[in-house]
Amino acid sequence: MKRTGQAVWTKVDRYFGDLLVPSDDKLDAALKANKLGGLPGIDITRLQGRFLEFLVRVSGARRILEIGTLGGYSTIWLARALPEGGSIVTLELDPHHARVAQGNLRNAGVEELVELRVGPATDSLAEMVESGAEPFDLVFIDADKQGYSEYLRWR
Repeated sequence: MKRTGQAVWTKVDRYFGDLLVPSDDKLDAALKANKLGGLPGIDITRLQGRFLEFLVRVSGARRILEIGTLGGYSTIWLARALPEGGSIVTLELDPHHARVAQGNLRNAGVEELVELRVGPATDSLAEMVESGAEPFDLVFIDADKQGYSEYLRWR
């Protein structure tokens, strides 16, 4: 049986994730809640989460924008890496996804670090610009791929 590129990538990612990123009860609970909530299984992997954590720490990012919350799995990784006084604004289109994410953020103990905005990301970005929101140190875009060029225009 011939393996596709994605199948090989998934196997390699899982291998290194298992080797380098120990299981975490709060993160595992978030993935379980996402599945029980009927969210699509498109969360980042543990290895990708560890990489996001690394990027936050090495950059010293204090203010993070995440476009595409889903169930908050990546948000938890980002929030855990924040320095004292840091914060995240995360944007989610779907109200059901946002409710699941809010529960996951609460369960992981990072809810107070995160402002979750519900609605079209372009609307939220426009509102932030109009209100004079401070710039972000790091932006993680993990939303609908068709919207990436529009999100990048808001730099």
